[in-house]
Amino acid sequence: MVFKSFRTKLLLMWTAGTIMAQQQPNIVLIFPDNIGVGEVSAFGGVRGVPTPNIDKIGTNGIRLTNFNVEYTCVPSRIALLTGRYAARTGENYFDGITLWEETLAERLKDLGYSTGLFGKWDIGGPNWEGIRAPTDQGFDEWYGIPGTSHVAQFSEMPGFDAHLHPVPYVWEGKNGSPSRKVKPFDLNARRTLDREAAERAVLFIRENSQSKNPFFVYYPMTQLHFPALPHPDKTGLTGSGDMGDAMADVDHNVGLILEELKRLGITENTIVVWCSDNGAEMRRPWRGNPGPWRGYYNSAMEGGIRTPAVIQWPGIFPSNRVSDALFHQTDLLPTLVAAAGGNPNQYKDRILDGVNQLAFLKGETKNSGRESVLFLNRFGKIMAIKWQHWKLWYDFKTELPDPNPENRVRLFDLNTDPREEVDVKDYYPWLIGIMDRIAQDYEKSLMVFPRVPESANKKDPYNPPPPGSGDFRAAYEREDREPLPPPSKALPKPDFSGSWSTTELSTVSVINRKPTPEIPKLGSGWGDQISIIHHQDRLQIERVFFTPREIQPLQHWEFLFNGIETTNKITMGRSEKPPVTSASWDKDRLVLTTRYAYRNANLQWEEARQEQIVWLELPKGTPWEPRLVVETRRCGTLVGKEVINRTYYSRGYR
Repeated sequence: MVFKSFRTKLLLMWTAGTIMAQQQPNIVLIFPDNIGVGEVSAFGGVRGVPTPNIDKIGTNGIRLTNFNVEYTCVPSRIALLTGRYAARTGENYFDGITLWEETLAERLKDLGYSTGLFGKWDIGGPNWEGIRAPTDQGFDEWYGIPGTSHVAQFSEMPGFDAHLHPVPYVWEGKNGSPSRKVKPFDLNARRTLDREAAERAVLFIRENSQSKNPFFVYYPMTQLHFPALPHPDKTGLTGSGDMGDAMADVDHNVGLILEELKRLGITENTIVVWCSDNGAEMRRPWRGNPGPWRGYYNSAMEGGIRTPAVIQWPGIFPSNRVSDALFHQTDLLPTLVAAAGGNPNQYKDRILDGVNQLAFLKGETKNSGRESVLFLNRFGKIMAIKWQHWKLWYDFKTELPDPNPENRVRLFDLNTDPREEVDVKDYYPWLIGIMDRIAQDYEKSLMVFPRVPESANKKDPYNPPPPGSGDFRAAYEREDREPLPPPSKALPKPDFSGSWSTTELSTVSVINRKPTPEIPKLGSGWGDQISIIHHQDRLQIERVFFTPREIQPLQHWEFLFNGIETTNKITMGRSEKPPVTSASWDKDRLVLTTRYAYRNANLQWEEARQEQIVWLELPKGTPWEPRLVVETRRCGTLVGKEVINRTYYSRGYR
């Protein structure tokens, strides 16, 4: 394609000295489909299916237990091959990435590599043929399917008419020639595709090894995406059904490649990466297993975005390592380009979200090169952010029935609550500002380098606008993003006693007024339903947190009005220093200032601060009752920013 014909000769000259000074490693990137942590032996496989070949990669190198990916197939492949969050690459990335994007294959091809894809492409869009095939985006040859696996069922469904609907095919192609159909992709072909792709990869490795040419093999497997139908020689083998048999097939095919590297004597000069594109398959009857995590792919739950990953480079990467350091699939592009002798950050007209993790994988640094990662949907909205071992949901969604669907902003301490079940945002308020700063840095980056527009996803060429020409686009919505109005008048000599709820008294009137749009809310720091006892010298607040609570106490806060600081120890899975609060009156408003102790990255104690201003608002309408108002100021700390919001309570639980 003409759009890919220009390559920077200076880049090649710049890298020539580096390349000649070392032998470039071969690179094998194995990328199975929808495999949860619970399917792999080394990660605690639950089906009793051995995976010795996958496990061996981790034994010979590193096993990553905090490897993160995008939430579904297409964006995950885009992120892997471009080193960028998929949301940056197109406002509708299901139409395929533009040829302006630079894939890992193109980067390595510029460095002298032979490149081959064997398996599932799925990022060329619906009209990929002759336009966005793998050979148009850096691969010398390919064999596999242009889309996804479930289409193998179509031709065998009753009522399918080949005259009205295209029959899915297995394809192959070489650079400089059009791709061609090999055979229909039906349920029989679905069973054998991964084995055929592995055998093609073995031939590609053999040919390039004989010619002494460094190679990049991208083997995007189709298992365990539904229908997870195993190869005929694995059917019934494990006693664990199709999923167990298909997993045995996955491991067998990995072994074919590892054995060929060993036979050719090039194992020590080959980087092998095995990692899954998403978490566990969720569609029945081929239900995957997310291991200790909750959720499945197509969500930002840990079960959907934290996947098994193992990497080896014998003699270069230390062996027998297990790390829970934060790692993201976008990190693979800059890391592998650097290992091949290239400059991962050569371009100035786009943002790479990946981090070069080569020093970490070599064991030269204990920690990985990143502290945070964003999880974005196709519209560019932030679903969640992980920072260290914390995860903040900006709009919580899960497949499971949610007992509290109105609570859309949730914070989870993943080390104490790996299944994301206990929202602790009220107990670690200082983390909100840190996450918001990360989110707003992403928003600012879009003003420098705007997302690729939907029109460009549909048709090339794409010429990006000048840097800095983008408009502001909010990546998340929340009540505190709007400026606060002046505070309402406070009821004199307030008595805060009573039961209080944030539930609105009425959202839609009987004459069909439109309801107020729901916007995610942070809350006051005390919860949505509280009871208050207002004594002359102190304020007591009670809240039910854990339900059912037959042997769980109420949560209590107590604040003294005589200037004496109070500690309110509420344990949320960490027995650490309790927060300390001082109370004072500003006329008819109660001001509560709380100091929270936390450990920094060096495990040293530091303090964060939260301020809550509490008052009763004069009644404005029926039923002529005052509302309780809590203005919460979560002060910035570390890299965080200040976050201020107001929460309104009505009397009674309504």
